[in-house]
Amino acid sequence: MAVSMSSSSLNTSSLLRRTALLLSLTLVTSVSSAVAPVQANFTMGMDIQGQRLNLYERCAEGSVTCNNMLLVAPDLGRLLQTTPEPSKSPYAVKYYSAETKHSLCKDGVTPCRFQGYTFEGEDFDGFIDTSNHEISIRSKWTVDTYSATYKENETYLPLASQADLVDQIYNTSDKALNESYRVTRNEVRRLYGEDMAANLKKEQTQWIKQRSKNCGADTDHLPRTQLEKVCFIQRNALREQTFFLWID
Repeated sequence: MAVSMSSSSLNTSSLLRRTALLLSLTLVTSVSSAVAPVQANFTMGMDIQGQRLNLYERCAEGSVTCNNMLLVAPDLGRLLQTTPEPSKSPYAVKYYSAETKHSLCKDGVTPCRFQGYTFEGEDFDGFIDTSNHEISIRSKWTVDTYSATYKENETYLPLASQADLVDQIYNTSDKALNESYRVTRNEVRRLYGEDMAANLKKEQTQWIKQRSKNCGADTDHLPRTQLEKVCFIQRNALREQTFFLWID
C-alpha cells in the first residue's frame, strides 16, 4: 500500500535535510580552520618534570596577537588534585585552546608588551609565563592552584601524531639507557666492589618503578601510549646524567 505525504511533511523533511547539511558544512569549516598539532605549526616545547607539553599556532606571519593556538599536553587537571594518585589507565593526550596575552597600550585597545600565553581546560584556566618559564593553572570552581617551572625545548616530540617518530626516539632512548646502566654497573663493580654494584642495581629498580608511577606504564613497566613514551624519553635522559655520580 502506498503511503502519501502532505506538502507540509515534505517541506519539513526538506528543511531538516538542509539544516543538517549546513551544520555539517559548518563543522567541516571549523575543523579545517583549526590549528593542527603537526610539526609545521609547532611553536614551543616545554618539559615539566619529565612530561612534555607542545604549543602550536596557525596565524598569519607577522601577527602581533594570535588566538588560533593549541596546547597539547597530558591531563593538566590532575595536577590540581591534592593527593594525585598514579593512573591505572594510559595517560591520555588533551587539547587546550590557547592564545597570546599582551598588556594594553595607553589607549586601552592596542596590544603592547607580550606577556605569554593563556589556555583553558574544562575545569581550569592556565597561563604560560615566558618571562620566568613558569606554567600555572587555576581551578574555575575552587581555590586550588598549581605552578611549575618548565624548560623550553626546541626538539619536536609529537604527542598526537607521527607515532613512528616517537617510537624511533623511544627505542633509541631505551637502548642508550640500558647500555649506560650496564657500563656504569661494570665500572662501579671494578672500582668499588660487588656491594656497591648491588646498591646501584637496587636503586635502578626503584627508579624504574618510580618512572612507571610518574609517567604511567603497564605491569611490566613498559609505556602504553605515545605520551608515556615521551615521558620515558625525558626521564631516561635525566637518569643517564646521574650514572656519572656513581663513578665519581
